[in-house]
Amino acid sequence: MRAAACLLPALLALACTAAAQEHGELLQAPERIEWEAGGLYEGRLPDGTPFQVALAYPAPEGLPGETANIMDSAWWFPRDYTGKARRLAALDAPPGAPNLAPMQLVPLLDSGAEGPERFSVNLDVDGRGGKGSWQQAEDQQAQSFSLKRIVAYRAIALTRPSPQAQAEGSDKPFVFSAVFPVFGDEALDAWVREMAGRCDADLECTNKVLVRWHSKGQLSFEASAWTFGFGAAHGNYRSTTRHYALGGGKAVHTRFTAFVDAGTACRDKVSTALVSKLAAQGLSWAEQGTLDVFKEPKFIPLPSGIEFHWDPYEVGSFAQGSPSVFLTQAELEGCVKNLPHGD
Repeated sequence: MRAAACLLPALLALACTAAAQEHGELLQAPERIEWEAGGLYEGRLPDGTPFQVALAYPAPEGLPGETANIMDSAWWFPRDYTGKARRLAALDAPPGAPNLAPMQLVPLLDSGAEGPERFSVNLDVDGRGGKGSWQQAEDQQAQSFSLKRIVAYRAIALTRPSPQAQAEGSDKPFVFSAVFPVFGDEALDAWVREMAGRCDADLECTNKVLVRWHSKGQLSFEASAWTFGFGAAHGNYRSTTRHYALGGGKAVHTRFTAFVDAGTACRDKVSTALVSKLAAQGLSWAEQGTLDVFKEPKFIPLPSGIEFHWDPYEVGSFAQGSPSVFLTQAELEGCVKNLPHGD
């Protein structure tokens, strides 16, 4: 039963690839709509505490489907970040509003409900910086902060007829959207654009390349693709991570063994911890969460440990989503190295 379940997504992927249309260079398509999607900013509270916040700029009007919401706003404190950023919802962001209009944002709880905190942000004219305030509760005084943009994001969206859908007598269009950072570094931008421009589906492709960690010495990406094919029961999701050591003016691609000892003892120790935590979450195939000698895991190295995550079907059913596990430095003791610094 488990083997059949594992084969299902692979067979679906092959079928979708075989039926997919040749889309060409989507990031350069003449009918595309392209805009400044947002930025990753560094801020500092009055007591010196640093934080980072990803801010989505209001999208232009006339975008297809849900592509206007491709960029999410979120924030986190680097010193105790475990890979789960706190989502931010804009209180007033009408379509077509100027990118640099004052932003009012509220953090969302895990349930999706609004929390008691409030953010007010005013960006500079060029978007490279700004100022704002953070109020933890109505009865507390707001704390001011300044912002500096460290990463700029762009987004692209387009829609065109879908030959596959038309062949089946449907007028459903093909919709493509992508959001990705821009660095001005040839090696970084080449990989980013490769991930942002991929598409092997005939109805919908949504690609996101996001910076999951950024510090003086470390840069980590997560690239995800959500695709939907004509006649499919549901969409397909896949992701990958990539890491670069920063220093000497050059970004150097680094792999898992740069952070975790490659020896058998450490692989067994990490695998045991991962399987245990996946099983505690009730994942159907928790035992599949062990480290593979030949395949890089999806992970984000952080100051206090490492976050691991999996796509649907890898350690559980599609309904169980994309699970994640965070292992602390203590849980990785004797096996972890080169974790980034929080400040």
